[in-house]
Amino acid sequence: MAVIGIDLGTTNSLVCVFADGQTRLIPNSFGEMLTPSVVSVAKDGSIDVGAVAKERLVTHPESAAASFKRFMGTNKVFELSGRKFTPQELSSFVLRQLKEDAERFLGETVTEAVISVPAYFNDDQRYATKEAGELAGLRVERLINEPSAAALAASRLGGKEEGSFLVFDLGGGTLDVSVVDYFDNVIEIIAVSGDNHLGGDDFDEKIARCFCEQHQISYDELSSGDKASLLQCAEKCKRELSVSKEAACTFEMGGEKKITLDNAKLAELGQDLFDRAARVMARVLSDSGRSMEEMDEIILVGGSSKMPVVGFFLLTAFGKQPHMAASPDEIVAMGAGIYAGIKERKEELRDLVLTDICPFTLGIDVINNEDQQNPVMSPIIERNSILPSSRRRFYTNIVSYQAKMLIKIYQGEGYYCRENICLGEIEINIARKKKGENRIEVCFTYDINGILLVEVADLDKGTKEQAVLASGNSRLKGEDLKRRVEELKSYKLAPPGGIRTKLALARGERLFIQMTGERRRAVGTVMGNLHMTMGTGNDRMISKSLKEAEAVFDLLEGKKHRE
Repeated sequence: MAVIGIDLGTTNSLVCVFADGQTRLIPNSFGEMLTPSVVSVAKDGSIDVGAVAKERLVTHPESAAASFKRFMGTNKVFELSGRKFTPQELSSFVLRQLKEDAERFLGETVTEAVISVPAYFNDDQRYATKEAGELAGLRVERLINEPSAAALAASRLGGKEEGSFLVFDLGGGTLDVSVVDYFDNVIEIIAVSGDNHLGGDDFDEKIARCFCEQHQISYDELSSGDKASLLQCAEKCKRELSVSKEAACTFEMGGEKKITLDNAKLAELGQDLFDRAARVMARVLSDSGRSMEEMDEIILVGGSSKMPVVGFFLLTAFGKQPHMAASPDEIVAMGAGIYAGIKERKEELRDLVLTDICPFTLGIDVINNEDQQNPVMSPIIERNSILPSSRRRFYTNIVSYQAKMLIKIYQGEGYYCRENICLGEIEINIARKKKGENRIEVCFTYDINGILLVEVADLDKGTKEQAVLASGNSRLKGEDLKRRVEELKSYKLAPPGGIRTKLALARGERLFIQMTGERRRAVGTVMGNLHMTMGTGNDRMISKSLKEAEAVFDLLEGKKHRE
């Protein structure tokens, strides 16, 4: 039974399998490799995932959601058509769709997946990703960091020579940067850094806000539908700037309005975003102990890295010309697919070794003599430690003759514990001794699956306590998880049959809202014809009407029509 690799992205998601000695991307119902990470919920409870749901962001904003990956591991709740969903539940619908696409493609049941996550995802975010997999009916024993997956694919598929590489992975919602060594079929991740709220979506918003500023419109006061529509126009403008010197962002609101941008203006608009990216770059180089001169190559990964302003930023700020990875949109999924093949112990991959690292520091709270109500972090496993990792440190009592010691476990880089994430706590009975006389050993063992084993021992009394931590506070467990899995099964994904027609109707609704005048009337005529032929039940007539509708819509949007 095949194990699939999934790139669960902020903007788009992909699924891949390693078969017959090679990675194979799996197409969705439209024959596309990229499935938009968008979910819409109809009033009857039916679910659309992907292209149809993306169209409904504009026409039915109250029923659709996107970019929910940015809220993984938080208490954020999305309300769609009167029903409430967590980010991991919405992600589970995307994963379920990818699972069904894979099963249809492979002709067999799929029960296990390797899922990629941003390297800088914390423990809560990683657990939420695993939980999304479980809710989708997938066993997720392995998560792989996105830059690690990219490095794995680049080394195997791109014919990279041995050396040191910096992988710059800019996706729709996150930035990951990693320093990687490749030698003798070993891919060793040396250091990672990132920003979980920096990606292509932010550039779209910069363009949209610039549009509003030039036309004296309040971006923040736009309706959900108008905002989604404007962001789509901004995204189109951004993409055009990847191949043209200038591009227009055109939006109809009380008449047609537009602005024209070039890459110099986009760079100006995104200056604060590039400042944040520069800090990430500086940190990963510092953590790796390397200089940019020691990097053999900068490899660009992620769809948003295709923007020319990204390459210009790296060249001017760090003095090295970056190189685009083969298939930057797909390379993370391909790496996840290769890792799935490694997990399956595929013969062709038996000599390939991938080492990964702990992206965050793990430690415990200790007394702050200046402010005892504000404990500080005592690191035990430092960030960028190679996994699996086991470290121990020794502590003592701060109060004479105390009978118990409560130790809280934290994840993060903050000096004060309040700035970090509390993963859990352990209480242990200790020998009653004077202040500073107890010998307390704390041992952390952290594995490649993000599972932390904490052992605390009083070496004098001989007592010992331990806990396995893979979570935070608001996680579904046991019966609650099983119950929610069954509840989500009641939401039926749209069947593949007729999905092309459904997309055309959703697209027509969106264009009717966005356009005015003759173009709007053209959309209305096409929609009327399509609805009429659908009512006949004649497959040949429906197919002909559908092709005509798609051709008109492509013409109106300036796209090249595909038969």
